[in-house]
Amino acid sequence: MPAFIIQPFKDIIPMKKTFLFVALMVQCAITKAQHERNTVLLGNLATAGVSFVDAATPADAIPMALQDSLLRTPKWKLVFSDEFNDNTIDARKWNVENTSRKRTDIMLLADEQQVEEKEGNIFIYYRKLMTADTTYLAGRFNSKGKCAPTYGFIETRMHIVQPDGYQMAFWMMPEGNGMKVPEGVDGTANDGCEIDIVEGTRADAYSLGLHWDGYGKPAHKSNGALVKAPGIHNQEYHVYGFEWSPTFLKFYLDGRVVREMTDPKLIPHVAQFIYFSGSCFGENNWLDGDIRKNAFIQNGGVAKSYVDYIRIFEAVPEK
Repeated sequence: MPAFIIQPFKDIIPMKKTFLFVALMVQCAITKAQHERNTVLLGNLATAGVSFVDAATPADAIPMALQDSLLRTPKWKLVFSDEFNDNTIDARKWNVENTSRKRTDIMLLADEQQVEEKEGNIFIYYRKLMTADTTYLAGRFNSKGKCAPTYGFIETRMHIVQPDGYQMAFWMMPEGNGMKVPEGVDGTANDGCEIDIVEGTRADAYSLGLHWDGYGKPAHKSNGALVKAPGIHNQEYHVYGFEWSPTFLKFYLDGRVVREMTDPKLIPHVAQFIYFSGSCFGENNWLDGDIRKNAFIQNGGVAKSYVDYIRIFEAVPEK
């Protein structure tokens, strides 16, 4: 049952009360009272009657993984969606990034020109800045401060570029504190983590997993894994899902579970926003290729990933 927040993280779940809150959630079924406490609030339009469900989303939409199991509980209610049919990026829902990142051997930029909504998709572009020898561009957009669920079912249908010094990622980050750990680390992902639902890293596979306790050594921890998916980049679209409850995390590819986590230390219990990002790499051992050796990009070509839709569902409370 996602709770979409606009308040600072510290005002939603004080850290000293977090574990008590989690314990109660684990022990209890979803009740009407719990559902009412988790009112859906999105962005600056947290006004009664304002819907953040795209009018183009089918009224009977449910997660792909549940289409063959309609009797499964809990039931799910659509609370947020974007079908990307408007040819204009919805600023109520998304932030398009203007950022720079310095890697060891390249500079990576993101700006509004690398993200475009058209033809029923939102596109992320990858290209070389032809006026600079080692500067590349890749689009990024996110829902920080606008849509940050706590629990729920998150699903997207998209095409991820075949990695060749670049990649596409669909992931989540903690609202409010990011991955900073100003009060120290606790050895768990309970207070928020990077959730990588899909990172397109290999020709016939992709990566998923968590990062928590910040990124600095020695505190940083992760549990990434490679999902075998032959021909994944040849088919135009695949559906990636993420089911998040107080007691488990499930990762889906085209409706089937490809990884499940049940260790209580791995379950985040804070609001996390949505991230779609392109990225480029030079010499690396992370993904296939080196952008500096990608002849298509070096000669002015533009590669692309694209997203057909994103939908977020909350659990319907038991009566």
